[in-house]
Amino acid sequence: VAERGRSLGAAPQTRLADAGDGLRLHGTKTGVAFAGGAAALVVTAHGGVAVVDPQAPGVSSTRTPSSSGAAEYTVVFDDVVVGPQDVLAADPQPVTELYRVLLAAYADGLLAGAMAMTAGHVTDREQFGKPIAAFQAVGQQLADVYVVSRTLNLIVTAAAWRLATGRDAAEDLATADYWLAAELPAALRTMTHLHGGVGVDLSYPLHRYFSLAKDLARLTGGPGATLDALAEVTVEEAMCS
Repeated sequence: VAERGRSLGAAPQTRLADAGDGLRLHGTKTGVAFAGGAAALVVTAHGGVAVVDPQAPGVSSTRTPSSSGAAEYTVVFDDVVVGPQDVLAADPQPVTELYRVLLAAYADGLLAGAMAMTAGHVTDREQFGKPIAAFQAVGQQLADVYVVSRTLNLIVTAAAWRLATGRDAAEDLATADYWLAAELPAALRTMTHLHGGVGVDLSYPLHRYFSLAKDLARLTGGPGATLDALAEVTVEEAMCS
């Protein structure tokens, strides 16, 4: 789904078009998880959604670095032949929407888990004879993280409900993308800070949450692109109403 320099909600630049002798796929996808061992790739494109064999002529995969160390690839499709039986849908939007809500739900669980870990740490860790959670500065920062977490949960729930009931989820999905890009990494930075030195110790699991949050933020297209996309959706809905 993801493409370089574009928000997840943007129309794909990858193209599936009739070349006269059949359908051909052209384009590049980034952040493709585990593409190196995949049996098939589901590709969203302008013109439809296609299932492509990673070993097909014209398909090339390059392993790219990730913060978490997860296997990510950039996959290039250069004049790849696609049979009509391999076209799943003519419209890529439903698949893109499903991918976005699943990504946001994953981030929701990630943030909730990191917050529970941080709450336990500040409750158990003592300074000056009392838990550091009792200090106002610590409590305020954790409260801000809680607001971010509950907001993300609400956005994901609303987006999933709208998609499940056939309603327009554009604004909820755009908000979720921005929350992942801007608020999720900031919340993980705060929780790392609240852990002190142990937060950056590789023997302690919080660094995994932090690294995954950075990967998720990058997959959305970044804060700037997602904020622009959210603004466009909000303006369109305001004009329609």
